[in-house]
Amino acid sequence: MQMLVGSVFGFLLVVAIGVASADDNNSSQPALPEIELAPAVVVAAGVDSINTNAVARLTATSLLQTESGTAVQLEGERIATVTHALIDANEIALEWGPNIHVVDPATVATSQLHDLSVISGAFSSTPLAVASAAASIGDQVALGGIPEDGRTSVVTGEIIDRTDGANFGIGRPDVYVLSAPVEPGWSGGPVVNGDGEVIAIIVASEQSTGVTLAVPIEYLPAP
Repeated sequence: MQMLVGSVFGFLLVVAIGVASADDNNSSQPALPEIELAPAVVVAAGVDSINTNAVARLTATSLLQTESGTAVQLEGERIATVTHALIDANEIALEWGPNIHVVDPATVATSQLHDLSVISGAFSSTPLAVASAAASIGDQVALGGIPEDGRTSVVTGEIIDRTDGANFGIGRPDVYVLSAPVEPGWSGGPVVNGDGEVIAIIVASEQSTGVTLAVPIEYLPAP
C-alpha cells in the first residue's frame, strides 16, 4: 500500500516507499505482504552488481500494527534501514529467505533527522561495502529493494541532483535525487555505485515524475 508523505509541494506528490513519515513525528503505517528472497542480480548501466543476498525484509511490530520495509547488511557487522519503519516498534525481525532474526529495538541506533537507523549484527554472510567518498551528479547507480510483489529486485539509473528534501516535501535536509523509479516496499534499500559500494539508503519516491530520494550513507548513525 502506498502512503502519502507530506502533502503537495508545488505540484509534487511524494509517496513513501513502503512506510514513511514526512517529518520526525511518530506515525504508524500499514504493513506489506510476506516476501521471499531472490538470488543475486547482476545489473548493467555501468554499475557492476548488487548481491541481493545482502538485502532483507524488515518487519517492525508495534502495539497497533506491523510495518515492513527493506534492510541491508553492511560491512562492519551493521544492518542499515530507515527510521520511519521502526517508530513505536516493540519487536523487529529481519528475514533472509527462511532465516528470521529477531532484534531488540533498544539496541537500534537511530537518526530521525536523516531517517536512518543501524542495527548491530552480522545476519548475512554477504555484506555490502560502504563507499568512502560521496557520489557525484551524473554517476550511474543501482538500487535494491523488496517491492509489494515480494521479490528482491534491482533497478538502475543515475544521480540527477543532491538537494534539501524539503524541495520534495519531506523533512530530510540532504538527499540524492535518482532517476531510477522504485515501488512501495523499497524504503531502507541500498543505492550502490559502480564499484558495488553503498552510497545511500532509499527513503521515498516522488510520484508524478518517478524520481527516488535517498539519504547519503554518511549520515548512518554509529551502532
